[in-house]
Amino acid sequence: MHISETDFWNDLMHGIHGPRQGGARLIIDAEDASTGVGKTTLACAIAQMCARAFDYDLHPDDFTLSGEQYLERWREHPDAYQPSVIVLDELAGAGAGDSRRSMSNKNVNLGRSWQLMRKKRIVTITTLPHWSDADVRMRRFADYRLWALKRPIGYFRPYKVTSTFDRGDVRTESYDDIPRNRIPFPNLDRHDDPYFEAVTEKKDDLLDSEHFDADELQEDEPDPEEVERDQKKADAQRARDLGLSTREVSEVVDMSQSWVSKYTDATNPTEQPADD
Repeated sequence: MHISETDFWNDLMHGIHGPRQGGARLIIDAEDASTGVGKTTLACAIAQMCARAFDYDLHPDDFTLSGEQYLERWREHPDAYQPSVIVLDELAGAGAGDSRRSMSNKNVNLGRSWQLMRKKRIVTITTLPHWSDADVRMRRFADYRLWALKRPIGYFRPYKVTSTFDRGDVRTESYDDIPRNRIPFPNLDRHDDPYFEAVTEKKDDLLDSEHFDADELQEDEPDPEEVERDQKKADAQRARDLGLSTREVSEVVDMSQSWVSKYTDATNPTEQPADD
């Protein structure tokens, strides 16, 4: 049975296009918290199906590894008029929603974005080794749990996330319409899928970093505008060292004379300060 023919998919699409006109939150984990069973592949496959259903232009930046990246992308996404998709891979391993970080501001902000999902019709698809690795509040906010099977690889079971009436305990309910209680998903790695490759490249960068935390890795990435400003300051100082006047330097770096005077040291001490 294809995903699009299941009650799970119909429920998901009804939540987006039906009277609720909302978003959705999907958590993908694995049987026995196994690795290599295709959690990321499943996330990429569901994301592309949703994007096609929404007529949304999926972008590699929609595939994130950290809470910081996710929240930044969440703020950039369209408002309620356009449903969209974001994948947050390795939810616990990258430090975004780990239950051990339940008091961190990043985790609080991530959970708050899920609470405000009605403001933006975003389908968030997250992956982690096991359902229990996510913060309990994020499990409560989730709409669906997709369980990737160890055997055979390339299949998953969908569950609807609910809560008890009196205590609000989180529950998962299985679907009864699925033959053999499993749904296949494609092997995107074999098909050189560009979105799967984008996530894989980001994971490789994370593994090559000095800290196995995508939030910290994101913080270490320089701001492009700051890099450009620093480059202009360095270029301006080199020009001053060559004996150019503030007016000549301002033309070289395309900035005002007062800016040149502020951020450079004059080689010639007798040179007059620039007028504003």
